Amino acid sequence: MNHDMQFWSIGECMLELRQGGENVLHTSAAGDTYNTAVYLKRLLPALTVAYVSALGDDAMSGSIRAQMRGHGIDDRLLDTLPGQLPGLYLIETDEGGERRFRYWREQSAARSMLGAVHLERLYAALPTCGALLLTGITLAILDDPRRAALLELAARVRAQGGWVVLDSNYRPALWQADVARHWLAQALKISSHALLSADDEALLHGDADPAATLARVLRAGEAEVVIKMGAQGCLLGGAGLPVLEVAATPVTAVDTTAAGDSFNAGYLAARWVGHAPEAAAKLGGGLAAAVVAHAGAIVPQSAMAQTLMDIQL
Repeated sequence: MNHDMQFWSIGECMLELRQGGENVLHTSAAGDTYNTAVYLKRLLPALTVAYVSALGDDAMSGSIRAQMRGHGIDDRLLDTLPGQLPGLYLIETDEGGERRFRYWREQSAARSMLGAVHLERLYAALPTCGALLLTGITLAILDDPRRAALLELAARVRAQGGWVVLDSNYRPALWQADVARHWLAQALKISSHALLSADDEALLHGDADPAATLARVLRAGEAEVVIKMGAQGCLLGGAGLPVLEVAATPVTAVDTTAAGDSFNAGYLAARWVGHAPEAAAKLGGGLAAAVVAHAGAIVPQSAMAQTLMDIQL
C-alpha cells in the first residue's frame, strides 16, 4: 500500500459511560470504527487516519473532538451539525468480562452525516484515500439514501485502487435482519477486505459454524476474508489465499469491549506494512488480547507494548 495515502474510518463516535465506583461514571469517546482508528494510529503513527462522521456543536461533541485530536486522529472530514448531539452508551460487564451495552443514540448527529455538502467535501478529498473502513453499525444508523451514498463513495475508493474494509458488526436492535442482509451484501461486493465476526454472521445468516460462514462469504465475492471466532482465534481465506486457522492469544478477559475493533486495527496495520495475512491475524489477536485484559474500549498505550514491537518485525 502507498504509505502517502490516508486511512478513512467512517461511522459513529459516541460518548462511552463506564462504571468507576459507586455513583461514579467514567466517560470517553468510543465506537467501533473510532476504536479501530485509534489503535491503527497508535500502531502506524506516520499514517494519516481520518475519521468521517458528524457531531454537534455542544460541549460533549467538543470533548469527543478533543479526544480524537489527542489520539492523533484527523478530524477535518467530520461534519458539524449545529444543535445536534452525539450518541451515548453505557457498558455493563459480567463476571467473565462479557459486555452489554445500553444506548441513547436515536438523535445522534452521526445519523445525519453524508449530506450534500459533506459529500462534496469527501469527494474533493477522495484522491488521498487509500482505505475506507465501514461496518454494519455505520450502515445501520443511516437512512437508505445515505447508505447508497456511502457505498458509492466506497466503490470510488475501490475503483481508484484503495481498500474497502467491511466488518458486518450486526446489531439486531439497530435494523431488521432482511434490511441488514441486503445492505451488507452490497457492501461485501465492493470490499477488498472482510473482517467478520462468526457470532454476528451466524445470527444474521444462520450459518452452522465459522467454516460455513467462510465458505458462504467466499462464494459472494473476491475479498480477503477473516472470520473472527473470539477465544477460538480466526479463519482466513479468499483473494487467492488457502484457508487457514489462526489460534487466539490466551487471555483472561476483563472487558471484551473493542475486542473485534482492536483485532481489525492490528490486522490492517500489519497488512498495510506488508505482513502476510497469517502474521497479521496473529498480531491482531495479540492486540485484542491486550485490549480485553483492560476495562473500556480504549486502553492505555502501555498495554500495547508487545504489539507495537511486533508490528516492526
